[in-house]
Amino acid sequence: MRSVSLTRPTTRFSAALYGTGVGAAQLPLEVFVAPAGAAALSVAVVVAPMGVAALPVEVLVAPMGVAALPVAVEVYGLGDAALPVAVLVAPMGAASLPVDVIVAPAGVAALPLELRTGPSGAAALAVAVSVVPPGILSGAETVTARAGESAVWTAIVTLGGADISGRVVGEIVVDAEEGAARIAEFTLKPVPGVAVFLPSYVGQPVTVDVADYRGGVAASAMRLFTGKVDRPDLDLAARTIRLRCTDDLQGRCLTMTPAQVAELVGGHYSAAVFDAAADGWTHAQDRLSTVPASLDISPEGALRVTPWAASVPPHLVFDEDLIGDGSLTVSHADGAGLINCVDIEFDYRFPRVKAENWPIDYAYVNETNFAAYVADGKWFLQRDAVAAAIGAAGGVVESLDYLPMPTEPIELAGGAFWSPGPADADLCTGFSAAVSFDYAQEVEERHRITVAADASIAAVGLRRQSLRGAMEGVYPDVAAVEAGMTLYRKSVSGIPPQDVATPVLGKTVAEEVTLSAETDRAAANAAMETLIAIAKTRIWASHRRNSVGGAVPLNPALDLDKTVAVVASGVEARGKVTRVSHRLSPDTGAAVSEFAIALCAVAGVGIVHDETPTVAPAGTAPTQTDLVGSAAIAFANGVEDDHTLAIEFPAVAEIERAAATPVIASAYAAPLAEDLFTVTL
Repeated sequence: MRSVSLTRPTTRFSAALYGTGVGAAQLPLEVFVAPAGAAALSVAVVVAPMGVAALPVEVLVAPMGVAALPVAVEVYGLGDAALPVAVLVAPMGAASLPVDVIVAPAGVAALPLELRTGPSGAAALAVAVSVVPPGILSGAETVTARAGESAVWTAIVTLGGADISGRVVGEIVVDAEEGAARIAEFTLKPVPGVAVFLPSYVGQPVTVDVADYRGGVAASAMRLFTGKVDRPDLDLAARTIRLRCTDDLQGRCLTMTPAQVAELVGGHYSAAVFDAAADGWTHAQDRLSTVPASLDISPEGALRVTPWAASVPPHLVFDEDLIGDGSLTVSHADGAGLINCVDIEFDYRFPRVKAENWPIDYAYVNETNFAAYVADGKWFLQRDAVAAAIGAAGGVVESLDYLPMPTEPIELAGGAFWSPGPADADLCTGFSAAVSFDYAQEVEERHRITVAADASIAAVGLRRQSLRGAMEGVYPDVAAVEAGMTLYRKSVSGIPPQDVATPVLGKTVAEEVTLSAETDRAAANAAMETLIAIAKTRIWASHRRNSVGGAVPLNPALDLDKTVAVVASGVEARGKVTRVSHRLSPDTGAAVSEFAIALCAVAGVGIVHDETPTVAPAGTAPTQTDLVGSAAIAFANGVEDDHTLAIEFPAVAEIERAAATPVIASAYAAPLAEDLFTVTL
């Protein structure tokens, strides 16, 4: 038996152009062929203005014969139009090809049709479907794709760099969803008789494009998918392999460094809130929880982050004529998942160093009573005893000035005289000193932060959630720090303390300490800002659970980074695309894009909720306070006394020493940009 040779067997499908006129030509053809026969039927049809031409033709072919029936129909004043048709017919089989041709007034319609087969041997007839013209497929312009527009399209599928379009059978599906990997699925018909090794398919690069085929050659290819084979599924009965492909969003992010993730996503980050050892994918999700945006991979294979806020004007507008009948859906979020207030509790514990600087002025004898003092036989104060007494009290001498012994003889009672001597240099009649004490205080700031969308609360009531966090400043043991400061100030130790407060006479002075970079004030602020950003993002996310969806003729420009406006069936909505599914059927010529957009709405159309900048609330600051009380000094200077000097300083005030637990309250407004979303019944 002979077979009919068909042109471009590797091209599976194309489509025909049709006009918008009201004329119609009906061309039913029926061909019966005996075994091993072939029929070739060339038909020319020309239609007069607003006319209708109907050409029923029937050809019977004898065995091994060939019937050729050229038919021409002369049409008023217009000339001839040629309509070549090639039909592959099985022995004794019958093929019926009904075709409708729509002709513009006074126009001439030429409809070339080809039935093409790939290796599978299945015939496919592509028909005209409405797609966006190539000039606006980039999405750079705001457009309303016009109903009735059409294009001849073809799908181009590559596997491992090789074009396998002619071996693809059945439907091609590309699914993309916000924050998830893009998936492509299609069925491959392997070369008959050639062994296949299914594991070898895994990881092979895959691309899917749709191209303009009006000129009979693929042009202006537009990418729908870039990825790799994830799983091949074998259908033994059909002798086909179903390939499930992914753009590997998670895998792409897994190997990214924290710096790369930060550059891509931005947002806020804190090791006190998130796991510092997380992989790239988890790190990306952590950062995304702090920004109102979504991460995905473009059809061309580039990582990208798209804000949730809708663009004005929208990238695409779909009206009644474009959205398929019965495909428009509207979904309103329930109140259970709504969040409009987040309470954050964050405790930050850390030490501060403090210094008290006590002034002392002491004189036990002067020129007025000096003679009587000597006559009583009282002892004079050794200068060394002063420093010893201060040290015994735990203080550190910041300054010490002595009142010297008299330098001139002093007449005593009875005519005797006291005269200065060489030992007087070691004695004093009093002293003035500044004595400091170093210690540390534990501080625990209790931050109570509220993040809220007040307009939402007013509209639907309070819907509350909570977050908690804590951080402790890494610092040596406080007791060891205090001992080290004292020993160093007394020159007992040569190791300087990491932090000391600078004494101010008559004051208690507090100063910050040097904490680790992971637990210092900047780290605590970063943790609070991260929690605030998470709260804002959660509030926004809970308000964008409303959605509108539908199906339109294939539009490669329709993707997750686009804002779509819908004006159909009483629905007016504008929002960011959250889901898109491109479905191409070469066998039927159908090509459809299904989509859904998220809509932020609760308080009213177009309301913009003002935002408080995400800056951490101010913590407590070191202060200076006045000392209360004075040092008590006792000098045992009597003849029978032990001649010692004792100095006692007031104890550290409880408020200065005990752990401080200040409560710091702050409030932040959560941002919301409500989308256009109205339904008129």
